[in-house]
Amino acid sequence: MPLNISSNAKGILFIIAAVSCLSVMDGVTRYLTDYYNVIAINMFRYFFLFMFVISINSTGNKSVIFVSKSKFKLIQILRGIILAVEMCFAHYLFLKIGLIETHAIFASCPLMVAALSVFILREKVGWRRWSAILVGFIGILVMLKPGSKVFDPLSLIALGCAFAFAVYQILTRYVSSEDSPDTSLFYTGITGFFILGAIGPFFYTSIENSHWLSLLAICMLGASGHFLMINAFKHSEASILQPFTYLQLVFVSIIGVLVFNEKLEDETILGSTIVIIAGLFTFWREYIKSQKR
Repeated sequence: MPLNISSNAKGILFIIAAVSCLSVMDGVTRYLTDYYNVIAINMFRYFFLFMFVISINSTGNKSVIFVSKSKFKLIQILRGIILAVEMCFAHYLFLKIGLIETHAIFASCPLMVAALSVFILREKVGWRRWSAILVGFIGILVMLKPGSKVFDPLSLIALGCAFAFAVYQILTRYVSSEDSPDTSLFYTGITGFFILGAIGPFFYTSIENSHWLSLLAICMLGASGHFLMINAFKHSEASILQPFTYLQLVFVSIIGVLVFNEKLEDETILGSTIVIIAGLFTFWREYIKSQKR
């Protein structure tokens, strides 16, 4: 007898599976950054994503030409550029400041999305959510430790990456008014492939035989993560799913501690806790707002 699973439950299962794939991908990527340039690593990853996008849109009634049609082609291309560049910097930070600290700062991204939505999407944000955003940025300051002897300037690059990814999400939300998720995924894969395919060979070094399996793993995990995430948002609203994306910080922290011997600093734990609580509050306010519509 088949299980009767609600649409929201399916969405939650998909998002947890997506976050799991992306967390393991980040762990394997961190391992490979000890041996290869991040641009070369992402060149391989985007080549796989390119092939994946072409293949899923070339079966059945789907057509690459049809999927490529967009009313926001320039914005779609800009989205792809932002994501490809941001990911290269993010993976570089995995090596320099660690998985845990990088993802702890990335946890501020949903708060940035909430703030940017006011100026770009003209969404209305009340004083409660603005207060949550302010509290969240206090949590970021706790993690960054500005003015202290242990302040790492690379943390500012991580903050810049979080901002770039927030812009990417805002643009994704903007184009979704006319373009399907398949179209957005198509431009994400194609744009990244052409950019990194053009510059990646200049950073390429010979791949050891034992590392080809790891490269294949990050390619498959990345494509699977994006595919699962798209399906999650097909089944449930963003306000319900977004809190579960914070599980990625939990998963990468476990990987960072157990595999790469990273340490959970007190400031990182406190700051990320503040950011997550503030983020959860903004999602809760969004859910309450959507219920009143």
